[in-house]
Amino acid sequence: MNQWWMDKIAIALIVVVASAYALCQSVSVPSRTAADDPYAPLRLYNGNWEFEMTDGKEVSHMRISNHCEKTGLFFVCEQVIDDKPSNLAVFLPTGNSAGKQNYRTQGLSVDAGKPRDWGNLEISGNRWVYSSEEMDKGEKVYWRIINVFSGADKIHFEVQHSTDAKTWNTKQSGDERRDIR
Repeated sequence: MNQWWMDKIAIALIVVVASAYALCQSVSVPSRTAADDPYAPLRLYNGNWEFEMTDGKEVSHMRISNHCEKTGLFFVCEQVIDDKPSNLAVFLPTGNSAGKQNYRTQGLSVDAGKPRDWGNLEISGNRWVYSSEEMDKGEKVYWRIINVFSGADKIHFEVQHSTDAKTWNTKQSGDERRDIR
């Protein structure tokens, strides 16, 4: 599989992680909130998801299984795509301010490739935004993934790209749903 597709899969995995976190936030967890325990909602992320994504030309379908655990300060999720180990998603809580929960995020691939810089996740209500930046041919580019949730088991997402962090172009979009089989 070429690097372009590996990057797209990594982005899709990050979307799933953000989506799972949002699902957890939308489900009532008695006496434990993300402000009290930022890992509590992530524990519900375990399980199977059906994932559909389009880039405007092609539609991709994937089945994603998550195996998650708090390992001390970090929360990690091993992700299996279509029955093949693919990625380890790492979350590091950085605080809660103005009603927004913040995390640093990292994805590690099974091919042991060099990890990218840490990204960010900001969660506010039913809107969850992953953001990152990278260098591409000497130019800084920005990425963000926006998740909007409707109900506990349905998530719409958009993967967006910018060269100035102000004007955003949607590169991919899709929907996820929890697989309850």
